[in-house]
Parts: sequence; C-alpha cells; structure tokens
Amino acid sequence: MVVFFVISFITNIIGPLIPQFIKTYNLSLVLASFLPLSFFFSYGIFSIPAGIYLERYGGKIIMIVAFLISSFGAGLIIAFPGYISFIISFFLIGTGMAILQVAINPLLRHAVSGENFAFFSIIGQLAFGSASFISPIFYKFLLENNNPLGITFFSYSPWMWIYVLFIGAVILLLIFLHFLKIPDNDSEIERFDFDTFFKFLNNRKTYFYFFGIFCYVGVEQGINNWSSEFLYQYHSLDPDVIGVDVISSFWGNLTVGTIVSLFLIKIINEKKLLNIYALSSSLLIFTAIHGDADFSVLSFKLLGFSISGVWSVMISMGLNSIPKNHSIFTGILLTGIIGGAVFPFLIALTGQLFGLKIGMHVILVGLLYLSFVGFTAKPLVSNKIVKISGVK
Repeated sequence: MVVFFVISFITNIIGPLIPQFIKTYNLSLVLASFLPLSFFFSYGIFSIPAGIYLERYGGKIIMIVAFLISSFGAGLIIAFPGYISFIISFFLIGTGMAILQVAINPLLRHAVSGENFAFFSIIGQLAFGSASFISPIFYKFLLENNNPLGITFFSYSPWMWIYVLFIGAVILLLIFLHFLKIPDNDSEIERFDFDTFFKFLNNRKTYFYFFGIFCYVGVEQGINNWSSEFLYQYHSLDPDVIGVDVISSFWGNLTVGTIVSLFLIKIINEKKLLNIYALSSSLLIFTAIHGDADFSVLSFKLLGFSISGVWSVMISMGLNSIPKNHSIFTGILLTGIIGGAVFPFLIALTGQLFGLKIGMHVILVGLLYLSFVGFTAKPLVSNKIVKISGVK
C-alpha cells in the first residue's frame, strides 16, 4: 500500500505541473505532451523485462533497482532543470515506477489469493487515489509565497521540493525494504521461459486486457493532464487555482469512490461493475466537454468517482483469466500503461489541429472500449460476492 502511495504521488503530480511548464518554457500543446509521454513511454519499454526478471530474481531486488533508477531521475531534475532534462528525468522516474507496478501486483495477489485480489487491489487504489489527492494540494502549497520550504531553496521553482522529498521517501523505503521478508519464487511453473511468453503474445486474451489497461490509464491521464488547460482555454479559469482544485478534487473523488467500490465489489459482479463505471464516465466526460463552466468543472471532478474502481477490476480480471505465470502476464498487461503517454499526446495533437475541445473526445473513445471489456470478459475466477441475507 505504501508503494502504491509513492507511485501515485510522483506520477500524478505531472498533471498540475503541465500548465506551469507551458508558461515557463513557452511550450505548445504538443511539446508539453512530450513530458507525460516520456514518463509513460517507459512503461511500454520496461514492463515486460521487469516481469521476466521478477520471475527470475524475485520481488525484493527488482523493487530496489526500481527505487534507485527513479531516484536518479528525480536528482537529474533538481541538478539540471530544463525542458530536455525534464524529458530524460521523467523517463527515468517512469522506468522505476513501471518496474514497481509490475513487482507489486503479483506480490499483492500472492498475499491475499486470487478470489480476494479485486478487493485488496481496490484498497491499493485507495492508497493510490489518496496520494493523487494530496499531490496537487502540496503543489499549491509550494506555490504560496509564505511556504517554509520555498523561502531558502528553489524560491523561483518551489515545485522542485516535490522531487527532493521523493528522494527522501525512497531512502526510507529502501531501508524498510531491506528488512521486509518477501517470498522467493520457488515454483517452477512460475519460472519464465520464452515458450510461455510467446504463448501469451499469441493469445487474444492478452491483447483484450492489454487494451483495457491501455485505455483506462489513457483516460485517467488524459483527464489529469489536460482538464486544467481545457478549463483555461474554454472558460478562462486560472490553472493554478481552479485547475489545481479540479485535479485535486478529481483524485479526491477517486479516493472516495474507491471506498464505495470496496463495498460494491462484494455485492456486484466485477463485469457489471465495470460497465457501470465506464458508461457513467462516458456521460460525464461528454458533459465536461460540452457543458458551461460550472458543469464542466463539476463533471471533471465527478469523473474521479465514476472511474474509481476500473483499474482494480481490470487488473483483477486480467490476472484471474490465466491459471499461472502471473508475473510475466502482469509485465505484458502493464505495458498497457503506455496509454498514459499515448492518450495525452493524441489529445494534444488533435487539439493542436482542431482545438482542445475536439481532442478531449479521445477520452470518450477509451471509455467505450472499457465498456466493451465489461460486456465480453470471461475471467476464470470471479470476485467473491457476499450473499445478502434473504436473497437466494
């Protein structure tokens, strides 16, 4: 849960920072989109290798390597601030986060068993959403003139304290990880081999869930990265005030929605739950794009609630759709997190050509695919449902 919190905090601070980068470095929408693109592109490169090495060497060494790589990337931001440096740094931080994501999900499933994985994955999403809610608030605090951190160091770029504190948190986590007992992978059926890998690549089920992860992260990051700029362009709302508030509320509502999802996953089949999330989110994003300022702000905020359980349900259904080799399958699935790079870039590219309002419809396309998954998925193990008294 702590790892989920750290991953989220450092990942979703990028959204509030984008208007700041656009203003500071006079960037176009497309140039600005390369910042989240570099971060999430690393998932496409390193998720599968991380799954391979996870099955060979176990979770502890893989997580240590991930923390060290991301810390180096954060240090590069601090030492050499600049557009090119940020792209390289975000790529390195994303690499570390990609490896952590691949390592932590099979470990969580091992700890709680397959039938309980959806429930505990939602708890992980709760930790994830909490960090995402806090990070924009912390960013807003850093921008204030009287904050104690910005007085002495980084007075012109106080947001750099985010990465200083991140390095400090990583040091503490490395110490904790050193003493934590994580089981080695002793089962031969979980050892990586290329036959298993290529079987997954030749399986339609792999791509089915891959694009589910791809679209969910794309939707999430499309909202996180471009809602503030959208509100500024079409409703003249200050990105450092209203924009930050919208993004923080989006993640706050995702956190609240995650708590509700803990109960829903115990009484509703996860396929039906995914459809509820996807279809309600489709309606909200349409309202956010085409409504007036008040409706747009409210809709962007509520989208956090409506997509709150999608990630957990998608990961659960994916891993519960195969009987073994969950580590390498996780690596393949989490390559889909590259959707967090592709969607914001497509939004920016379409926005550059036809206007950001048209570009935001890319999010709607992703939500429709999630609904398709909800209607057609066939996992081997379904979520454990509690029977309500009096209902047979």
